[in-house]
Amino acid sequence: MDYSRAVKIGLFLAIISLEEVIASKKPNIILIVGDDEGWNDFGFHGSSQIPTPNIDALAYNGVILDKFYTQQTCTPSRAALLTGVYPFRYGFQGTPINAGENRSLPFNIPTMAEQLKKLGYSTHLVGKWHLGAAYKKVTPTRRGFDSHFGYWAGFVGYFDYMASSEFTDTTNYTGLDLHHNFEPLWKYQGQYATDLFTKRSLNIIDKHNKDEPLFLLLAHLAAHTGKDGTELGVPNITEANEKYKYIDRKERRQYAEVVKKMDDSIGEIVQKLSDRKMLENSIIIFFSDNGAQTEGMYQNFASGWPLRGLKFTLFEGGVRGSCVAYSPLFEKQGYVNKELMHITDWLPTLYHAAGGNVSKLGKIDGINQWDVISRNISTNRSEILLNIDEVVNHSGVLGYNGRYKLINGTYKQGIYDSYFGDSGRNGNGPEYDFQAVLNSPTHVAIQKLASKIQIDKQSITRTKKQVDRSSCRDKSYTPKISCHEFCLFDIDQDPCETKNVIGDGDKLDIVNVLKNKLEGYYQVLTPQLNMKVDINSDPARFNDTWSTWLDYEEHKFGIRNVLQYLYESLVYT
Repeated sequence: MDYSRAVKIGLFLAIISLEEVIASKKPNIILIVGDDEGWNDFGFHGSSQIPTPNIDALAYNGVILDKFYTQQTCTPSRAALLTGVYPFRYGFQGTPINAGENRSLPFNIPTMAEQLKKLGYSTHLVGKWHLGAAYKKVTPTRRGFDSHFGYWAGFVGYFDYMASSEFTDTTNYTGLDLHHNFEPLWKYQGQYATDLFTKRSLNIIDKHNKDEPLFLLLAHLAAHTGKDGTELGVPNITEANEKYKYIDRKERRQYAEVVKKMDDSIGEIVQKLSDRKMLENSIIIFFSDNGAQTEGMYQNFASGWPLRGLKFTLFEGGVRGSCVAYSPLFEKQGYVNKELMHITDWLPTLYHAAGGNVSKLGKIDGINQWDVISRNISTNRSEILLNIDEVVNHSGVLGYNGRYKLINGTYKQGIYDSYFGDSGRNGNGPEYDFQAVLNSPTHVAIQKLASKIQIDKQSITRTKKQVDRSSCRDKSYTPKISCHEFCLFDIDQDPCETKNVIGDGDKLDIVNVLKNKLEGYYQVLTPQLNMKVDINSDPARFNDTWSTWLDYEEHKFGIRNVLQYLYESLVYT
């Protein structure tokens, strides 16, 4: 054998060996969750009103999950994400947790962070928790995360990080809710939340030991309302009004800037992963936790157009999630996945990608969708329980591979059941900026990896057409539908849910099958555990900060304190 041939063979074997090492290395998992964004607030869904070039770049280089469903509100979605279990099984199906309530995830259900730690992951949460904070033992660092930099409640001010909770009709408890693990962080007041959470995430990536895999969950405040449930926090309102002057309502102009700042954040994170040479072995996922809240409580002026319904509802506008995923580990990239997927599926999917045996997760509702996403093969998921809220008698189920949806009941007498939001297609705004996507930090970083696909204006246009729902109903066509009794929708044919087909004679068997499925779920429901705000949680007792107040109550335990506690509870509630 001549020398040159021996060198070639040796080089070939070295490359094979290196590929095996890379293939066996656990991937970094970067999970980014937006808050209350609507279907129509991202460029890849067809609107050019709000520029989201980095999210769009993830979509076009990776996978758009077109039939991805979440829960209807914040706490249930985050519970489903981290446990892989439907929230109705442990009483989390109803009202999101208020600051000062003694509710938390059950300890017998492990979180995604706890499961990934068993596989050797370094685990970090930045931003929102919203799964309980009455005791230290129920907060993120006691539920699997090595660190938490963020807030425990549902939302805070974008600059002051104050959270409020209604104790009585005339009394609110208000205090700082920004913590590093358990340390209150007054020093960051005045810094913009999206920038602060981005900075912390970049710091985690920068200091990460690459010999171990990273799990980073960045749960943005954006684009939920902030202070007092009304703030749309932006660094400069005047600049936002000028930048988005083509948008009619000034509040939506501010909302647009909130979303754009979140998109910038994603670009910075992808760039940092690239700089540290971690991107080549990373899985990056972005989605919004539920639908838009265009009007009503916590109105943020998001847009779920043209879909029916808002956050809190089980219509498409409330639970059909905007979700994209990118990884160089995907066998197939740059496509639209039309398979049914639920937020509970992320736990087994990512656990499998991390080298775990999914059977060790025990009995969960999520299923492993790795090959479905990576290879674009058919899913084993044929149905999704959207929710059962036994308090307001509101339930829904998707069946027949996501084609048919059965809904029973409504939320708040149906005030969120119609069509809401700006179409962004009135001709006043800019054209879609293809070049901004191609020049985005995200796209530039991905293309450095010798991407399996090349993105250009033509390929982007083709992809956008596959997920554009703008033709599913005329702008002026907003039929009223009441689901106080049962409704049935053919989602494949009518994604805008304009026609209740429950009365069609050929749908009787479908209705009965879906009713039976709902009834089966009802049989194993755990009643909601909604609690009142505890008088002892008042931040005024803890230097005006939200604290794990029941830890302190346990230290004070005695008959006098019990009697005082009971007396105050009777007087003030």
